[in-house]
Amino acid sequence: MDEKLVSVIIPAYNIEDYIGRCLDSIISQTYKNLEIIVVDDGSRDRTGEILDDYVKKDPRMKVVHKKNGGVSSARNTGIDIAEGDYIGFVDGDDRIDPKLFETLVKLINEENADIAHCGYQMVFPDRVDYYYNTGKRVIQTKEQGLKDLLAGEMIEPALYNKLYKRELFENVRLNESLKINEDLDVNYRLFKKSQKSIYYDLPLYSYMIRKNSATGSNTVIRKNEDSLKVLEQIKNDCKSEKEIYSIAYRRYVYLLMAICRMDIDQITYQKSKRDILKKELKTKDFKQYISSKLKIMSWLSCYFPAIIKLIYKAYDLKTGTSKKYKVDEG
Repeated sequence: MDEKLVSVIIPAYNIEDYIGRCLDSIISQTYKNLEIIVVDDGSRDRTGEILDDYVKKDPRMKVVHKKNGGVSSARNTGIDIAEGDYIGFVDGDDRIDPKLFETLVKLINEENADIAHCGYQMVFPDRVDYYYNTGKRVIQTKEQGLKDLLAGEMIEPALYNKLYKRELFENVRLNESLKINEDLDVNYRLFKKSQKSIYYDLPLYSYMIRKNSATGSNTVIRKNEDSLKVLEQIKNDCKSEKEIYSIAYRRYVYLLMAICRMDIDQITYQKSKRDILKKELKTKDFKQYISSKLKIMSWLSCYFPAIIKLIYKAYDLKTGTSKKYKVDEG
């Protein structure tokens, strides 16, 4: 019996070709007790009209039309008006398995968890990549949940494949000034409030890959700065938790290394990050938490960036890592 109300929050901006597909997958959920909140974030195409038509089809749906403020602003608007016992998120150009919310609600109830989350799949025009479809169930304490979230090896840091007890959002909202890593930022705070979470590795969420326009250097720099800002805040916050801090610190060093080898026009920007990494090489934390292999790669990133670029290029040719989000032209 669908007793608990689930508020599903969908930000929508200029996605007239995709929003119908997304909403159809939510409306057809086997779990029926849904409050479907769609926030039209100042769309300039027909997205708003399509949403108004859908409201007439399903009384569970609420549509908010607002001035454009970004995806975090749209999600916060949805959180503010949500009335559900649980809160979940779906991106307006994605789609979900018919049993997504039935499964996540059942997991929360069975385990008395604060958060339930699942695997996902990336759907390309010509293929599907699974993350990870092992069928494993992992029960996480607060500490283990934070470690898994920050490690990023199994747990996706996004909001969209998770269901949260509503009370976790008391005094917690997304940081609207961030352009990237806003999901990791808010999930860190939510998992920190959670006493128990459960992960079920079935790909019940479909992340739909579309062609994107090229990204300029200024945008790349802004995203790097936001990512660094989030990781710095997290590692400063968890400094007293040695195991969690070590994972956050390694992730911070990895990001500095990645910036050092990026193809960015603004040389002074990369030099400033190399200077930061050079200082880290001498710190107690670097010596304690960074592996020998990563120490060598960090040193190369600081003093011989051309060599580290060649190493990663060779690695990419072998593994195809850079093609993870690539959409073939055709």
